Amino acid sequence: MQSYQIRKSFLDFFARNGHPVVKSSPLIPEGDPSLLFTSAGMVQFKPYYLGLKTDMTRAASCQKSFRTTDIDNVGRTRRHVTFFEMLGNFSFGDYFKEESIKWGWEFLTKEMGLAPERLYPSIYKGGVAPRDEEARKIWESVLPKNLHSHIVELGDGDNFWAMGDTGPSGPCSEIYWDCGAQYAHAGCKGAGCSCDRYIEIWNHVFTQFDKQPGGVYKPLPKKNIDTGMGLERLTFVVEGKESPFETTLFFPIVEAAAKALKVEYGPSPEAVSAFRIISEHLRASTFLLAAGVIPSNEGRGYVLRRLIRRAARYGRVLGATDPFLHKLVPAVHTIFKDVYPEIISAEKTVKEALKFEEQGFIETLENGEHYLADMLERNPHGLPGDEAFKLYETYGFPLELTREIALKKNIPLDEEGFHRARKAAQATAKAGWKDSGEMNGFLFQKAEEKFPPTVFTGYDGAEGEGKIVGLLDLAGGFTDSLEPGLEGWAALDRTPFYAESGGQVGDLGLFSAGGKTVAEVLDTQKPVGKVFFHHVKAVEKLAVGEKVTASVSTLRYRTACNHTAVHVINAALKQVFGDSTRQAGSIVTPDKFRFDYTTTKAPTKEELAKVETIANAAISDNYRVFKMERPLKDAEKFGATTLLGEKYADPARFVLINRGGWDAAKDRYSLELCGGTHIDALGELMLVKVLKDSSVSRGVRRIEGVAGLAAVDHLRASAGLAEAAAKKLSVPVEELPARLEQLLETVKELKSGKAKAAPAAAPGTGKKLLAGGIDGSGSSLVAYDAGALDMREMRGFSDELKKGLKSTLLFIYSRSEGKFSFIVTHTGDVGADASAIAKGVAAVLNGSGGGRKDFAQGGGEVPADLAAFEKLLVELAKKHI
Repeated sequence: MQSYQIRKSFLDFFARNGHPVVKSSPLIPEGDPSLLFTSAGMVQFKPYYLGLKTDMTRAASCQKSFRTTDIDNVGRTRRHVTFFEMLGNFSFGDYFKEESIKWGWEFLTKEMGLAPERLYPSIYKGGVAPRDEEARKIWESVLPKNLHSHIVELGDGDNFWAMGDTGPSGPCSEIYWDCGAQYAHAGCKGAGCSCDRYIEIWNHVFTQFDKQPGGVYKPLPKKNIDTGMGLERLTFVVEGKESPFETTLFFPIVEAAAKALKVEYGPSPEAVSAFRIISEHLRASTFLLAAGVIPSNEGRGYVLRRLIRRAARYGRVLGATDPFLHKLVPAVHTIFKDVYPEIISAEKTVKEALKFEEQGFIETLENGEHYLADMLERNPHGLPGDEAFKLYETYGFPLELTREIALKKNIPLDEEGFHRARKAAQATAKAGWKDSGEMNGFLFQKAEEKFPPTVFTGYDGAEGEGKIVGLLDLAGGFTDSLEPGLEGWAALDRTPFYAESGGQVGDLGLFSAGGKTVAEVLDTQKPVGKVFFHHVKAVEKLAVGEKVTASVSTLRYRTACNHTAVHVINAALKQVFGDSTRQAGSIVTPDKFRFDYTTTKAPTKEELAKVETIANAAISDNYRVFKMERPLKDAEKFGATTLLGEKYADPARFVLINRGGWDAAKDRYSLELCGGTHIDALGELMLVKVLKDSSVSRGVRRIEGVAGLAAVDHLRASAGLAEAAAKKLSVPVEELPARLEQLLETVKELKSGKAKAAPAAAPGTGKKLLAGGIDGSGSSLVAYDAGALDMREMRGFSDELKKGLKSTLLFIYSRSEGKFSFIVTHTGDVGADASAIAKGVAAVLNGSGGGRKDFAQGGGEVPADLAAFEKLLVELAKKHI
């Protein structure tokens, strides 16, 4: 019997025994921010155990699960894995120990055909709670008399489960498989020993207590069953293999890796370990990538990056020099293609992500080998643990490899320090999700069960009538009313308010009744899924049953513009970088949009400009935006863009951007599955402006931008800033870039010490306004822009200039804080009256001026048109020669 048959047999067995078979929930938990990944079969049934949902009393499932705690143990032992399938049967106050134990024994011995004499059940021997006499008696009634000696009794550490310091808890009964005496170590204590002889294959948790403060175990009124059996362990027992890695759940990957690397599986323990790590981590990475996780340096992405890098590292141990993991993905598909179709549909994305991540790792690994050599040279008397951990964290060097290389040089390694650094770093993986802002679904789960599903009317308008069907205080407690000034959560039977989802923020607005405002709506959420909860602040008393007019803020339109702009930018990115570019997340608010996308390289300035040009060309063409609910299967039929790992409803909402509507759906600018709010035509956007492009992590970048009214506001603000800066620098706005360049160059020179005390320009760099014959003898009139120099500095500047000039009339000017200052002087061999010219210039500028015939100065208003002023200056100079 192979793995796919074992999986089916389990579910069929419990279906025959009255259990609804529930589909595996996603690897990324929904509505439970306390979890990084789904780690057990019972996770999706938490609301049933807590009494928040009551539509089922029992269930069975095969749950995709992932645990981070065993990453470093994979390959070291023959049983540890990270990604696994958890077979389980569950009772929510329905049946209890007798049925669970009897069905467990029947399934293993009858359905799976396992030898009874090699099975060892355990019971709780007592400790913090009383000994489980009930389980003992049931096992004695189930087992043949000659096998009663196989019942072992274990204590709190092995056979008692508790949710926390208080709350649900109870004893466990585990079923162990005897792998044979050859796997025992010296002093093996039997079932429950840590050696490889006795492997736990099925755990039955009997939740029967409610632990009170002070350690009192009070019986639960409704007792529950939660069982878990790893398919991987059961399969290696049933298939009679050495470990899970030789079973049909792993070995196709091992064979593919051996072929790709041209290395035989099994010539040495080190090679066996390497193949096991590669096969296990590749399975796990494939499922995480298909769930929409992207390699990064925090949260779930950090865990994924560790897996890929560890697998790649052991590929190099086996001789790989180029990326190879992506070539093994088809082997994963042969194992799961009929069970988890989502990994098949994500094949292209998975392969590209694996190849890109592995290539990057190879580059850093080569640096890491040099880094280790440098570390050892710097620390000849002992390698610090935190340094070794940095090597492990950054370059994927296993501790044992670092130890081996260090020992060859007779340099001791601080392993305790390594483990301390690793524990400290474990918080990194949690940081990306613990404070991720996800709404805790359990706070609203009871209300979700009690209140009817909300009818969303917001696609058709921004205002509508609704009845308050329920109110909660801020702690999630039910209340019949909210007094003025109090905040809480209101659920309506129908609402135009969009609840935060798909990256789009929840709507704000007002509730009114009788012509007056009764509540402000500060946010809208749907933390569980069916009921929309409006975060309200009561202006008047709010009561359950009251009818209100729900009015969405006009900010919704701005949000809709930015959301449609995200689709426009997404399509433009695909045109510039290819279809392999995909969305990696987004946030859409009334003020701006943020769009994360995958790419294999940082975009150039020209490429970003092209993205913006394509987007704005689509806006100029005023493509229509068509929204329609269609069967989910149409996504594949039309090749619609979807977000990996996203759970879509069926029918799903499609957003099509083109000219001809659905009759010409294949001739389009964009087609995506999206439940957000959108405008009706791209012309409403007016323009899209990309404000920033930055790196999120290797392979993921982030575009921030604005569209529609938000873009207008941005341009207006930018224009105001430019005008203020231009006024400060006394130049027209169009000359601002050149003026800034000049100032920056001056600052650079001053910092470098190369700038002279006074000059802002060198002789000969002035603007020659008139040459040849100004005074009848070939003299020149030259104007100099002295930047923002004051009058004292300009006088020094003029002296410097005159040293290298002959037959020249000089006009030197500066602009500072809205004032225009100038000097008129000449080299002494020019028959011009500088004082008369200065007075003429001052009169034009509504200022004052004067001095000697060879030197004069003045000031006034900044000329509005510098070119026209220069022409006037020439005429004044001619007049006073």
